[in-house]
Amino acid sequence: MAAEPQPQQQRATGRVFEPSQLAQCVQCGLCLSSCPTYELTHLEEHGPRGRIMAMRLTESGELSLTDPDVRESLETCVQCRACEYVCPSLVEFGDLIETARTAITRREPPTGLRGLAHAVGFRLVLPRRAVLRVLSALLAVAQRLGLDRLAPAQLRPAHRVSLAELRRPLRGTRDGEPAHLFRGCVMDAWFRDVHRDTAEVLDAAGYAVSAEPGVPCCGALHLHAGREEEAKALAARVVRHYRDTSGPIVVNSGGCGAMLKEAGHLLDTDEARAVSARVVDPSEIVDPARLDLGDLGERMAFQAPCHSRNVQRLGDRPRDLVASVPGVELAEPDDGQLCCGSGGIFSVERPDFGRPLGEKKAAAIRRTGCEQVVSGNPGCAMQLEQQGFEVVHPVTVLARSLRARRGGGGAG
Repeated sequence: MAAEPQPQQQRATGRVFEPSQLAQCVQCGLCLSSCPTYELTHLEEHGPRGRIMAMRLTESGELSLTDPDVRESLETCVQCRACEYVCPSLVEFGDLIETARTAITRREPPTGLRGLAHAVGFRLVLPRRAVLRVLSALLAVAQRLGLDRLAPAQLRPAHRVSLAELRRPLRGTRDGEPAHLFRGCVMDAWFRDVHRDTAEVLDAAGYAVSAEPGVPCCGALHLHAGREEEAKALAARVVRHYRDTSGPIVVNSGGCGAMLKEAGHLLDTDEARAVSARVVDPSEIVDPARLDLGDLGERMAFQAPCHSRNVQRLGDRPRDLVASVPGVELAEPDDGQLCCGSGGIFSVERPDFGRPLGEKKAAAIRRTGCEQVVSGNPGCAMQLEQQGFEVVHPVTVLARSLRARRGGGGAG
């Protein structure tokens, strides 16, 4: 039997996908009910099976990745990877769709306003903390003055950026086992309060938290958009930052945590694999038995971010952590935890899919009777805020409980 072509041979022959990965799919269709876009349209091309068939046809030469119908099929994937979670054949769909997006972007880079937005966002803003900070401060001022209402609805974040939070330095703690809080880009600029809550909870759990400001964006959004080389460069910078440290690297964003846990696979170096092995979600290291928690007396819906469930495979850990808080009752949406449609910038670039998926998720949450939703990912939070919900991070629930116990109020 002939050996499978190596990556260098694949590039030389024009092959894009790893044949063994495509061959793993047996077209059983068990993934279809877990796919949010298929559930929306019930069209084969909007499900994992149809997308893999499109990939196979491009490999055989019958179609091209740049054919409009192929691009439509592949670019409407929200990349939630729920199909991986249920696949009995263990198809690595995440690898396949990222490979497809990268190949499409290289062959036909985005042009016009979309191309400009990609260039500014991915090259100028996300990798540069100072630029993101300035733009976030301007957004906070615009929101305060009501000027944000002048922007198109799909570009207008419901999330309120706090100018006061941006001004306050984020401090670590000093006593206990060392733990590193990964600050990232969007989380650090728009969700700084979640970072403070994470540091507070880790401190109460016995960790000495360091929150170094020099760690860059992890590259997750770049990878989802088909900008693989930029994603690798950013992930490599994160690896270099942490390689000479010890202790867990705590990532409180589901998408960023998934990206950094897979950095070893993406970069394929021992150094990256060693750093990836240290990446944890707060729910993986916080023992509620070590926390002095107060009663909150609140009922909330729980929404597990796709990348926490399907990629990090956290299971019920985040939910159980929140459920450990006295007086908290959690309600489960009845939609089988389908994706909310955020998908990084998916909801902005494909509002024709992102908006109805968000509305479906909102309807499922409303059926619980809850107005508060617990979710541990910034994209999910902004998507659900757009639907009118108050969204709180799991660590924020714990931080409120700690403050309630101390008599400082639970809504800090």
